[in-house]
Formats: sequence, C-alpha cells, structure tokens
Amino acid sequence: MITKREMSGKWDSIVGSVKKRYGQITDEELAQVEGDLNQLSGLIQQKAGQSREQVEAFLDECCEGSFVDQVNAMAENASETIREGYQHVTETARHGYDHSVKALSRRPIESIVAAAGVGVLLGVMVGISIGARRERELSWRERWSR
Repeated sequence: MITKREMSGKWDSIVGSVKKRYGQITDEELAQVEGDLNQLSGLIQQKAGQSREQVEAFLDECCEGSFVDQVNAMAENASETIREGYQHVTETARHGYDHSVKALSRRPIESIVAAAGVGVLLGVMVGISIGARRERELSWRERWSR
C-alpha cells in the first residue's frame, strides 16, 4: 500500500485515475477525502462496491504508473542529451578535420615538416621515458669479463 507522503505528492494523478475508473465518484467527494488514504479507499469501496484489496491494488497501480511515467521521461531526456552531445562532438570533429585539410592544402611542405618534427620530438620523449624506467643493462664487454 502506498504511504501518505506518496499519496500527497501524487494526489492529482491519483484523482484523475479514480475519476476515469470510477465515474460515479464526484469532485466534491474527492475533495472531502483529499490526502487521506483510508477515507479514499473507503469511498471507493462504498461507491464501487469493491473489496479493500481490490482498491488498494488499484491505488498502488496508480502510483506505480506515475512513477513509471517519470522514469520513462527521465530516460527519454537522458537519451536526448546523449544524442545532442554526440552530435556536438561529431560536428566539432568534422570542423577540425575540415580545418586541417584546408591548412594542409594551403601549405603542404610546411605541414609535412611540422608533422615530421612533432613525430621526432615525440619519439625522443618516449625513448627517454622508457630508458629512464628500466635498469641499465650490462654491455657485452662487461658481461664477458665477469
């Protein structure tokens, strides 16, 4: 069974569901029991002639439905946000690629020299970092003389 806190937070949704399913219950009657779970349950039992278990199952269903709707809306919003982020990244990458192609076509020699220089610099840096990590190996002379 739903709690009073859940009931008060979802009252409008529950009232709409009650009106749809139990048309014989008036707005005045619903206003009289507003926020009181036991009174609402009793009113539905009295007007519709259903058992307490049936009414409780219906009220639980009403709350679950609104919760599911909220979760679905959140998932849809998250999906849209991810889609927009993907489109932004794609557009940025496309813009960067187009800019690079234009720069290469305007100055091909300078671009090749710059790329080669960057490659050599990165190679030296990687070589130094790898060499600094490992221990010094003995040369063949040092190994031979042992």
